[in-house]
Amino acid sequence: MDEQPPRKASTLAETVRTLGPLTSVGISFVLAIVMGAGIGLALDKWLGSSPWGFLAFFAIGVAAGILNVYRAFGR
Repeated sequence: MDEQPPRKASTLAETVRTLGPLTSVGISFVLAIVMGAGIGLALDKWLGSSPWGFLAFFAIGVAAGILNVYRAFGR
């Protein structure tokens, strides 16, 4: 049987290069949700429409976060 050559141990630079995009995707996902919820809360306070603005913009934030993840991993 042919034996595979041993794998090279990953360096710190390779690990950081791998974790960088994953971290930015996670931050952008959370940030989209927080921004949506914040806009919804502000609108509710201004218009007195609680909780509908929060719920609507929270859902928009979740959708935007999912779209960010899809775009990042779709490449």
